[in-house]
Amino acid sequence: MSVLKKMKFRRQSARSKTGFRKLAFLAFAVGFPLGAALAAGEPSPIPPPAAWRVVMAGSLRHPQETQIQPIPGAKETQFAAAWAANAEGGRTVRFLSKEAFVALGVEWTAFCTQAAAAASAELASLQPELIRDRNQVIECAILRSKCPADNITVAVLAPDFLKRFTPLFGRKMLLAIPDQHTVYLFPKLASRYQDYGDRVLAVYRQSECPVSREVFEWSATGLRAIGAYAEP
Repeated sequence: MSVLKKMKFRRQSARSKTGFRKLAFLAFAVGFPLGAALAAGEPSPIPPPAAWRVVMAGSLRHPQETQIQPIPGAKETQFAAAWAANAEGGRTVRFLSKEAFVALGVEWTAFCTQAAAAASAELASLQPELIRDRNQVIECAILRSKCPADNITVAVLAPDFLKRFTPLFGRKMLLAIPDQHTVYLFPKLASRYQDYGDRVLAVYRQSECPVSREVFEWSATGLRAIGAYAEP
C-alpha cells in the first residue's frame, strides 16, 4: 500500500490563488536561528517590524487565537504569524495573536514582505546533505538545523529557494517537513519520496517540535500540499 494518502483539494477562487502566489515568493520566514519551541499562553506584545516572522506549524500545535493563513491543499499544516522576542539574534519565537496582528496595522502580504530578507539569510546558512542512489544520482537532500534551538521550517519559503535547488531537482520539487529542525527535498519527476515515509514519520513522532506528515510541492505557482505520509 502506498504511504501517500491522496487528498481531495478544495477549489481555490481565482482571487485566493493569485493572492497566495504573491505571498509565496515574498517568503514567510525565519531568518536568524530561532526557538525550537514556540512559546504560548502569554499575551502578544506589539513587536517591531524587525522581529516579524512567519512559521509553518501543525494545525494543533499553536493556540487557537494565533494569526494563521491556510496552505493550499493542506489539512494539518498552516502558516502562523510569529515574532522573535529578541531580534538581535535571539532564539525565542512566540506566536502572534490575532489581536496583536490587527494592532500592527498591516496586511498579511506586508507582514511577509518584512520577513523575506530574514528567510533568505536562514536559507543561505543551511548546507544540504545529499543522498545518492547506487548510480550516484541525487534522490534526496536533507536540511538540518545547526543546533536544537534553530527553526528552519520556513527557510524553504525564502524567495530564492527554488533558484537554489532547481539545478538539483528541476523546477518542481517535493518537500517533507516533519519537524522544525528537518526538511527533506525530492525531485518531482522519478521521485523516490515514498521510500522515505518511515524515516519522515519517525522524525515526526519522536520530535518535541513536530510540524507535519504532509508532502508539499514547490513550483513556480507556489507551495501546496499534495498528500500525506500514512501512519502504518
